[in-house]
Amino acid sequence: MDKETKDLLIKHIKDGRYAEDIYFDVQKLLTKAGMKLYAKPCCDRIAAAGLIDGIHISHAYPSLWNLQLDAIGLESAKKILMSYLQPEYLEPLQEALQNCHTWNTIINNTLYLLRKANTKDLKAGDLKVLGCKIKTEDEAGAKALLKAELKYRRIPFRLYRTVKRIAYVSQILMAFRGPVRLLVPLIKEAWKDWSGDSDTSDSEGGGRYGKALRRFLKTHGGNEGIEKLCGDDLIKYVYMAVRTYGKENRAEVNHCGTKSCLEIEKRYAEIKTVMETIGRLTPKQLVHMYPIEKEFDGERWGSKDYFYTMKSLKKYPEDKPIGDAQDVACLMWDYQNWDLTFMLLQWQNVIGDLYIYCNNQGPQNEFYERYERRAAQES
Repeated sequence: MDKETKDLLIKHIKDGRYAEDIYFDVQKLLTKAGMKLYAKPCCDRIAAAGLIDGIHISHAYPSLWNLQLDAIGLESAKKILMSYLQPEYLEPLQEALQNCHTWNTIINNTLYLLRKANTKDLKAGDLKVLGCKIKTEDEAGAKALLKAELKYRRIPFRLYRTVKRIAYVSQILMAFRGPVRLLVPLIKEAWKDWSGDSDTSDSEGGGRYGKALRRFLKTHGGNEGIEKLCGDDLIKYVYMAVRTYGKENRAEVNHCGTKSCLEIEKRYAEIKTVMETIGRLTPKQLVHMYPIEKEFDGERWGSKDYFYTMKSLKKYPEDKPIGDAQDVACLMWDYQNWDLTFMLLQWQNVIGDLYIYCNNQGPQNEFYERYERRAAQES
């Protein structure tokens, strides 16, 4: 670990903030390329395509039309931008932004693991909290990070962070010129935004089911209203959520390479909510919504089929809720329906990412242990 990287990490540990991604201004970019007159039409086309998500593509305050994009936003809007910029101008920018995004992800994952580490491990200098094997020549730098994290958890430094956070929120409020009813949401978002761990991905995607799910939640109290859903509204939510998370945007998250622990944690929370909501259904309702595949030759080929699924369903009371997220996952493991299979794959993917990238083995181990217990009870 070089000195610059170590110093940067210690600075972020002290401030209690994650590293921010780099954004570029569309108007400035086109101006430098001699295409200033086309900046507004370009931004209008990006907006008309429904690509503005407030995360990777957002409005550049105080302009009413100008946009700012990060590496992921650039990839989404690349076809539109290439209508105004030559590939030899755009591609180096995309490569530079992607490299910065990967670097920031690595930095933030390290900060994430340090924050999640318990005090006992930090005091013992246990390098396992970093979730990877540390080279001998990097051990001194890694231990310095553990000491810094332990030091800045003390009360005086926590007060220092809180004061800086309040100052940041105050600056946002001083520049605010909107209606009074938006003050409370603004303060909440500004407070979260200070640490840099606010929403960093749009897991619902931009497909038709994702858009329908957002509209549905908007009219039913948002994410907080999911627990109150019942009857037909509960069925509608489950149907749209399974389509959205299970099939519509799986390619966006099932990629190789560096993944952000912040995004993984957020996606885990969202998919867990969907699984727990499915768990409020009874097996009878689930079979009605997702009919079992009509394949009957599983015994011949040594695979799961209709009869295997029906036998597995007998382990669950027909008219009682299925249970929590892990109970639902265990049922899906034996259930033959492609929509639910894709949903289970997303659950498996996200708990696997928690284990690999975030050093959190809990959800994955719990799933396998619970399934093994059920299999042992059956035998």
